[in-house]
Amino acid sequence: MTAASTSPRYAGLDQRAAALALRMACAAILAFSIAAVLHVQNAYWAAMPVWVVAQSQRGLLFERGFFRIVGTLLGAAAGFVLIQVAHSPFVLLLLLGVWVALSAGATHLLPGVVSYGATLAGMTAAVVVLPSLDAPQRMVELAAARVECTLIGVVVVTLVTGFFTPASPRQDFYARIRQLCADAGDFAAQAVSGVSSTQMAALERRVLAELSEADAAARTWAAGSLDGYRRLRASRALVSAALSMMAAAVALRGRLARGAAVDEGLAARVSAHALALRDAAPGPGAAARPSPPTTPRAGPETRLHDAMAMLETAELALFATAPSTRQLPPALSPPRDWRRARISGLVSGIGTFVVASLGHLSGWGAAELTALGVCIFSMVLGSLPEPRRVAPKVIVGVTVGVLVAAAYRYVVQPHVHDTLALILSVAPVMAVGAWARMHPRIAAPALDANMCFLLGSQAGMPAVPLAVIANGAAALLLAALLVAGGFLLAPAGGAARLRNAKQAIRRDLARMVEQRGPATTTAASSARRDRRLQRLALDLQRLLRHEGNAGGLLAMLNVGHGVTALQRSADTVPGAAAVLATLSGHMDDPAAAGRALAVTGSGLAQPVADIVRDLADALAQVAPLWSDPAGRS
Repeated sequence: MTAASTSPRYAGLDQRAAALALRMACAAILAFSIAAVLHVQNAYWAAMPVWVVAQSQRGLLFERGFFRIVGTLLGAAAGFVLIQVAHSPFVLLLLLGVWVALSAGATHLLPGVVSYGATLAGMTAAVVVLPSLDAPQRMVELAAARVECTLIGVVVVTLVTGFFTPASPRQDFYARIRQLCADAGDFAAQAVSGVSSTQMAALERRVLAELSEADAAARTWAAGSLDGYRRLRASRALVSAALSMMAAAVALRGRLARGAAVDEGLAARVSAHALALRDAAPGPGAAARPSPPTTPRAGPETRLHDAMAMLETAELALFATAPSTRQLPPALSPPRDWRRARISGLVSGIGTFVVASLGHLSGWGAAELTALGVCIFSMVLGSLPEPRRVAPKVIVGVTVGVLVAAAYRYVVQPHVHDTLALILSVAPVMAVGAWARMHPRIAAPALDANMCFLLGSQAGMPAVPLAVIANGAAALLLAALLVAGGFLLAPAGGAARLRNAKQAIRRDLARMVEQRGPATTTAASSARRDRRLQRLALDLQRLLRHEGNAGGLLAMLNVGHGVTALQRSADTVPGAAAVLATLSGHMDDPAAAGRALAVTGSGLAQPVADIVRDLADALAQVAPLWSDPAGRS
């Protein structure tokens, strides 16, 4: 039996989860109590940050709380400005829709936890603007209350849970990246020593998948720490160097298959380099690296040695006592998904505008709550990598939260006449909500249930008739069904994202072929293009992870290198410009491009002849990757 199975359990939670649930419950109750005692408008808002700010790592907790405050302040200010500049309800709602669209889109463009601030900026503006349609005099009061409650909630959850939340084990993460770089070295050593392609394929898939995961998680591990952010670039430079090393090794393998000569000691040096990484101490102070030869052969062999040198520099910087970004090799830039930013922005912005406008025209008293729900649910679901998988849980969570809120308003609220009774009336629900939030089987819907209970219960407000309660419950349920149902009915986004990722790579490579002039051959421009292709390769790897097929990703990087090498030779070596012209008409069909190169490149002088052969090999390897999920090229 494992240690986890024999440890004490409390209502289905292990000891650690039960302790965190208890702290979350205390934080939610305390935040609500402080806001209620201070008679802050809509005191239930103060408990909302607790459910989303509490994290498993202290740095994430601090950073998430900080950006919740920043986003709330920005959203409140934006709402205030929108109300001042718009003199028509529909103009105001249109401007709100634009702001929500920009905020939702920014969640896919801003790095890490910063995107959470953009989400709050959009939501808070809606909280300020929507009630002002019927009661503009409440605008300042609502904005101030929202900010006050956010400050109370964030401060309380940080104080109650922060001291017990463990610090991020960044050194373990850095050691994991170093081990992945050692695995990349093993792959490179096997590639240049003639190991069978079948054995190589499994190692390639695993290393690329784990490098992609490490790259995606790097900023999360750095959250809340200046030292972590100083080392972030070094960790991304390590990933970049590992990709460069693997791609160069694949190109060298192609030369070996053609019978070309490769330095006999290269595989041993790469293997020793990987072993030094693997055996390095777990903390600062990397092991010494074997020095590569000072005059390696040109082409992929030079690239491989350069990548080893970049990896060594980045590794030393990552584990240095005082990290510095000076003299660091190029690092991968943060991922930015412009396509999803546009879609998410349009869905959230248009949805908020349309539903709020229809609600205003209808005169339905609860329409404001529906519009707010559409804004919140669309922004949250739109920010997720796989919203269709989460949408059913949102419906379940919202339904539970709304039903509990309606029962509270109908049964309990009429009997609450003072602050103490108010606090005691919501405390049991918050305690159960904290337990549910930590239960592994229901944690996801529990978050929506907790938030919708607070939003729907209107705890602290006067009792209202059953019809008003029913209207409020229906408004939130309608919003959840509209948004979550829309995501469920929309075409599956996985195939579309995969197809668009491949199209983005094709466009980038096609642009590289078309570019001419000295600016395209500088070291800086080449490095930028390499990093962009590496970023696209990692993004595509994440999309391909369920297919178990990463073939062609490294070859894609070699296509980029080959095009750059041809551009550098275009003005000085006869025939190089003609090869580029041939490529420009065939980039949508790599197999055809490879065949065309075989014809155009015959008879070319060295070193262009080798470049063309390397490029033809890379195009042949990348051809299967070019097809879309349906198999069409």
